Amino acid sequence: MKRRTGLLFSSAVVLGLVGGAVGGFLIQRARPATPLPPFQQTLAAAVAPGTADPRDAATDDGAKLDGDLRAVLLATPAGAKDTTDFAPREWFTIADLAEYYGDPYDTLTLLNAEGFRRAVRTAWTLADGTYVEIDLVQFRSVTGAKSYSASTYTPVDPNAPAIAGTATGAVSSPGQKDSGGMYTAYGLVRHGELVEQVFVSRAKSAPSTDEVAAVTRDQAGLL
Repeated sequence: MKRRTGLLFSSAVVLGLVGGAVGGFLIQRARPATPLPPFQQTLAAAVAPGTADPRDAATDDGAKLDGDLRAVLLATPAGAKDTTDFAPREWFTIADLAEYYGDPYDTLTLLNAEGFRRAVRTAWTLADGTYVEIDLVQFRSVTGAKSYSASTYTPVDPNAPAIAGTATGAVSSPGQKDSGGMYTAYGLVRHGELVEQVFVSRAKSAPSTDEVAAVTRDQAGLL
């Protein structure tokens, strides 16, 4: 009932405005034309197009993380081969990220609730067969990044070296092979609304915490 009343009220206002406009037009039409005075104002100069963002990504952390995240991904080391599983140093979707987990549907719901914004990834294989992947997952708020970081956390080796230069860096060492027959060590850093995840996998022997910490630290240094 309220919605119908509101609609009728809006219609009455419109009709009143139209009626007033018509009456004014008829009165003005009956009057003789009055010459307009000369136009005295000088036209302003054309406004220049909008300038680029004045923030410098080299010195402004916010500008860097609002820019192209692919530019802050760690470069493939010399002698390593880029992955063929996906395009290296590229964007990937929320659905791709959800597929990483045991229940993609629930993960997709969680990522949406946490305010997923965008993500990039890269990966390579070293000469000894070690596979390294780096994911940068960005959220719309620090709160969302904290929630995601907590939900993906892996127990950290108490003897693992601290991640220098980060307040939230941590690494874990694998206790046993995964279902794919790989030992996988894990690095995690939260940098504001951005979460860095590092995976170092090898079939023959477990990667050391020093190995995953080195990659995690090098990537964190670019953020």
